[in-house]
Amino acid sequence: MPNFYLKTYGCQMNVYDSERMVHLLKPLQFTQTEKLKEADLILFNSCTVREKAKQKLLSDLGRLKSFKEKNKKLIIGMGGCVAQEEGDRLLKRIPHLDLVFGVDQVDQLPELIGRIQETKSRLAVTAFDTDPKFSLSYVRKDFSPVSAFITIIKGCDKFCSFCIVPFTRGREKSRPPREILQEIELGVEKGTREVTLLGQNVNSYAHEGYTFPKLLRLIAQVPHLKRIRFTSPHPQDFCDDMIACYEELPNLCKHLHLPVQSGNNRILKAMRRWYTIEHTQERIEKLRSKVPNVALSTDIIVGFPGETHEEFEDTLKLLRDIRYDSIYSFKYSPRVGTLAYEFSEELSEEEKNERLQRLQSLQDEISLEMNQKLVGQTYEVLVEKKSLGLAHAVTLQGRTDTNKLVHFKGDASLIGKFTRVRLTSAMPHSFLGDENLGN
Repeated sequence: MPNFYLKTYGCQMNVYDSERMVHLLKPLQFTQTEKLKEADLILFNSCTVREKAKQKLLSDLGRLKSFKEKNKKLIIGMGGCVAQEEGDRLLKRIPHLDLVFGVDQVDQLPELIGRIQETKSRLAVTAFDTDPKFSLSYVRKDFSPVSAFITIIKGCDKFCSFCIVPFTRGREKSRPPREILQEIELGVEKGTREVTLLGQNVNSYAHEGYTFPKLLRLIAQVPHLKRIRFTSPHPQDFCDDMIACYEELPNLCKHLHLPVQSGNNRILKAMRRWYTIEHTQERIEKLRSKVPNVALSTDIIVGFPGETHEEFEDTLKLLRDIRYDSIYSFKYSPRVGTLAYEFSEELSEEEKNERLQRLQSLQDEISLEMNQKLVGQTYEVLVEKKSLGLAHAVTLQGRTDTNKLVHFKGDASLIGKFTRVRLTSAMPHSFLGDENLGN
């Protein structure tokens, strides 16, 4: 029986697509392996958000030439955003690469592999789906994870000046509510208790009168679905009805990841982020007034072309003012094809590194202060997996409703289940805890 190896890079939508690939390959009698040398099919699901990551992937792919020489039946393929961006240029650049497939060709993967096996040809198929409707053939799985990703919208219409996603994922298209609901219901039947709804701009969802808040209310009614998360929303579309959902829906997790990118309005305008800092602060203040215990996280880019020291200080001020629970922070990475790539005021790597370090140090201080206030409280935790790299007494890790990562001692049988954990010690990015069986 042939084996396949699949490596996934990048965002949760790539993880979701990879999960679908695994189950689409089942009828071809492929068995998944974690060892490259055992594989008869090697697939990379790629990400192109940052240039260095893309170049490392291409370098790794180049080193597979010897595998191809040893196994003449080996098929090597690349999907995802790098494949979408580069297309058939990858076949010319990497002679031992057999298949390049775009983000809209995941469902065709078995057919494409069959064509290569039959014709011994090399294929590059990356055309965007021109159908105005967006549908995904749901793969019926033998099992469903307790926590599952569900794509509800693909593409992006925002065209931020730093972002390659609209060119690699296409324009926005929303899945039908009934199809989304069916996928969730089938997952819940097999054990899913938490879903994360995915989209480049998830709150831009719109399908035949259904807005994102209306979709959330529909999903919240699924019996035995304990938690709903979503990522990533756009501040421009974070409306009052979204805030009302946090008040009304008990299974909507009390955590909001709202990417702000910068704390300065001029930089936001240069980024083509069509909102102001004042607008973002007003939205967050209103949400906190309705849901005081909501946890907040965001994305920040430092070193955008032309960002002055004063404008960077505005971003630090934003962290102090809003006091996010956590942030995801990045140095600006130039991407060919984006508007910002043409900007001439590129900052040095040294300057970008210094700003990133200052930003992360400040956020670590804020995160630790906020987490320390929660020590002694007990939370329901969804246990994800065994902990790695911590004290021997700490064996498991899970997340609270507010997306706080907790490490605690417990039996491996708890993985995939909910349990109550008392927080005993705080760190900037996680907690230590004790399973609280009495409450």
